[in-house]
Amino acid sequence: MVRLFLLPVTLALASVLSASAATPALSQLTYSGDQQPFETLDREITAAGSDAGKLADLEQRLLVALRSSDATFAARQAAAQRLGLVLAQGPAKASADAYKPLGTMLLDDRDTDLARLALEPAPGAVINGMFLAALGKSAGRTQLGLIDSIARRRIAGAVPALTPLLQNPDTPAAAAAARALGAIANDAAVAALQAVAEPSAPAVAAAKLAAAARATPAAALPLLASLQRDARAPIHRAAAFRLSLDLEPATAATRLAAVLGGNDWDMKQVALEAIAASRAPGLVATLTGAIAAWDAPTQSAVIAALARRNDRAALPAIVAATEHKDPTVRLDAIEALGVLPGSRETASLLARFAAGNDSAEAKLARQSLMRLNGPDVSAAILTGAERGDPATRAVFLEQLALRGMSEGLPTILKCRSETNPVVRAAAVAAFGELAPASEQKAVLDWTIEAVDSAEQSKALRALVNVTLRNPDVAERGRAVYALIEFAQPVLALRLLPALGRIGGESSAACAARLALRDDAKVAEAATGALARWPDATALSALVVVAEKAALPDARAAALQGALRYFERSREKWSAETTGLVARLIAATADVDIRKKFVALLHRANDPGALAFAESRKADDTIAAEIAIASDVIRANLAGLAKARASSNAGVSNLLDGNTSTRWTTPALGEEWVEVDFKLTRPFARLTLDQTGRNAEFPEHYEVHVTNDPKEPGKAVVSGKGKPNRTVIDFPAGTRGRYLIIKNTAERKDTPWAICELYVD
Repeated sequence: MVRLFLLPVTLALASVLSASAATPALSQLTYSGDQQPFETLDREITAAGSDAGKLADLEQRLLVALRSSDATFAARQAAAQRLGLVLAQGPAKASADAYKPLGTMLLDDRDTDLARLALEPAPGAVINGMFLAALGKSAGRTQLGLIDSIARRRIAGAVPALTPLLQNPDTPAAAAAARALGAIANDAAVAALQAVAEPSAPAVAAAKLAAAARATPAAALPLLASLQRDARAPIHRAAAFRLSLDLEPATAATRLAAVLGGNDWDMKQVALEAIAASRAPGLVATLTGAIAAWDAPTQSAVIAALARRNDRAALPAIVAATEHKDPTVRLDAIEALGVLPGSRETASLLARFAAGNDSAEAKLARQSLMRLNGPDVSAAILTGAERGDPATRAVFLEQLALRGMSEGLPTILKCRSETNPVVRAAAVAAFGELAPASEQKAVLDWTIEAVDSAEQSKALRALVNVTLRNPDVAERGRAVYALIEFAQPVLALRLLPALGRIGGESSAACAARLALRDDAKVAEAATGALARWPDATALSALVVVAEKAALPDARAAALQGALRYFERSREKWSAETTGLVARLIAATADVDIRKKFVALLHRANDPGALAFAESRKADDTIAAEIAIASDVIRANLAGLAKARASSNAGVSNLLDGNTSTRWTTPALGEEWVEVDFKLTRPFARLTLDQTGRNAEFPEHYEVHVTNDPKEPGKAVVSGKGKPNRTVIDFPAGTRGRYLIIKNTAERKDTPWAICELYVD
């Protein structure tokens, strides 16, 4: 197909167009330059409206520019396009003589595209005749372009001239003629296309489909029938079938059922797509009446398609399919029930499946029941939660929570008096999802009364949920803390996990008070809870336990818990942190433990830390470690370390305290990072944190410590990087001002990244 597309152009005009200056100005048009004069011409065309005089003047000026022998192609193209606009706005001319210059151009290989561009928008039979006359005298590229214009104008009179071209051995001409006949789509065009037997060329088959979409049903259906039966390409057969369903809805249901009962899955896909939108009379009844005879994959697909129709008439067949012997059909039917209009019966059926032993069916039934919508569904769920067999009641109680049905709270509370543990467990779980903070006492009482382990676990979760709904952080846990602290050991142990979930300093302080008890199980559990605390609020509590616990095991566990906290956390150091570490050092006589806490002071950068270290120099058991810590703290007090790297982009991210930022570089085996600590200092441990970039560790590292980065000397330590964090321990006595880390091996799949660089 040949078609001239107008390129974006601008006019190189020196001044606004006038009648006398139009031709020379237009002849200078180029594809670059000042567009303002060109826009002025467009406004002039718009302003002319239907004024015959103004349009005639514009037409003459544009014709002169179009036929100018010295005009640029850009100028002639622009003139042709605007001439088309002018001709479309003006009255149709009475004879072809009025368009004679353009008629001549239609047959000129050089100018035919410009003439088409000007004539295509203009209305009228005269121009149609010009295209037909030119078609009879044309060949090759010019002929193809004229056929394209005829197709765009849908010139009915062209059918006799186009029909013989369908047999043209020149494939482009035959294809162009077919497309034009498909666009014209009158009875004669349809008859011409119908005369070409199937299987036909792809262009002819596509044209038949285009014609059928525009023709009357009486003309289109025979065309589509031959395509569906004999077309070479499956896509054409399928498209013919799909279009025929819309054109002949009276038989669509029967034909859809016939295709779905066959073995052609290409056609089945078309049929399935048509089901959702089809308005064929009796469609659902026809399909549901035949569905049982089809293979399982087809049944599954039809069930899904019927669900998309949201038609209640499909319910009986889909309900029956929930008992199908094929598990896929059963699952698809259960899923479809959640989409179709809901009822009490559907809710009960889904609840039965949700309470069943088949885990896949139960999961899908819960999801469908949660989506189920209908005027009686909520009432059915409320009733089902109140009475019935325990397993089904548990499902309905869960649905109250999933649907946010707070109106079910009274029903849920009544379940506290139930004897069945399944019902009680489901009820307290739902209560935790729905109850406001004002119901904290009720859930506390329920938690105390819970006997079954499942109920106890869910009651504890409910207690936490309801407690956290109270916006008053200082007050919301008070009743919980009082209950736990004064509870008997068995109950205290059961309730203690709630403290960590509630979180905060008050919860941690409550756990610390439990850890100070002389009951070994309670103290151990409380200390363990503090050691697993999700944030830093437990650190002070661990210090208290390490200092004051009645049982040695609790004190030892608190010390270990504090060490583990510092191992996993690199939160910003403060003077308060220094004070806590100092208390931990004083809380134990275990020399190894004390040395580990002294090593933590390497992170400190406050004067209080240095003063503390200096005050402990006389302690022979840790004197060497204290001396090292003092030197490190002095270096930290000298100011922030400064980093540079082989690739400096993002190098500031290395020491910004934020693991969500990173420095990264391709791992070619020659990358390095250098950190200046401003003073000579000891080095004990280096951590390269790759949080979130687990695989982007150094392939092989070498670490140098020196006072002169130009002469780094031999590497003091080397090795292979590790996922998540690369932790590097230095030999004892390692000192220097500069730390240089090198990657010395290539890795092609991932780069080297450091989210944060920690030095101890």
